[in-house]
Amino acid sequence: MLLSIDRILQLLAEKKSVEKIAELSDVDVEEVCSIINDVRDLLNNTDKAKIRKKIILKKKDTGPEGFEEAPEDNSGPGKDIFEGSELSAVPLSSSLLMYTDGASSGNPGPAGIGIVINDKEDRTVGKVSLFIGNKTNNFAEYSALIRALKIAIYFKTKDLKIRTDSELVVKQIKGEYKVSSAKIKPLYDEAVRLKRMIQSCRIEHVTRSLNDKADYLAKKAVDSHLQQNK
Repeated sequence: MLLSIDRILQLLAEKKSVEKIAELSDVDVEEVCSIINDVRDLLNNTDKAKIRKKIILKKKDTGPEGFEEAPEDNSGPGKDIFEGSELSAVPLSSSLLMYTDGASSGNPGPAGIGIVINDKEDRTVGKVSLFIGNKTNNFAEYSALIRALKIAIYFKTKDLKIRTDSELVVKQIKGEYKVSSAKIKPLYDEAVRLKRMIQSCRIEHVTRSLNDKADYLAKKAVDSHLQQNK
């Protein structure tokens, strides 16, 4: 279980006891108390706005066998799968629903990816907004999909549903369309490889209106980059 300060504050606000928080998060009471003490220390030394974004990982084992991070010069979304992420309490070995999107200003041009992660109760437990360089829109769409798959594998997700508004990506993954672009083919191959590592994985097409949050995160990454480089 990934246990964050946000999650603890939320449960405390709901008047949950330390013992109940430990039970809900599948961790020891001592671990919850340790995090609460860390929060107190951070409040005394750090800006509160920054504290709420701090993520505390409680890992009991390593990632699944066969899972490799992409090298920094890889055509995927980067070496650190949590770069650009804000996570609260992503469950291990459970079901996840993810919305993914890619945006490119210029196609090709400054590009970003956006991912929204929901648990099986449809609560948002994470999001990703990341600038990935000057890329095409299709490259960004595949990069978002690959990042989502890698995050799901990291958390040992057993049942994964990914929704994207890219009909092209969905039909290519399903084998209905051929992949003709030499630059996209490695991303397609990587997405297929990662998809096979998940026990149950469905990739579905949705309308853009139903993918507005991921779209916002992808465009936000591009806009933030452009603002910083004015």
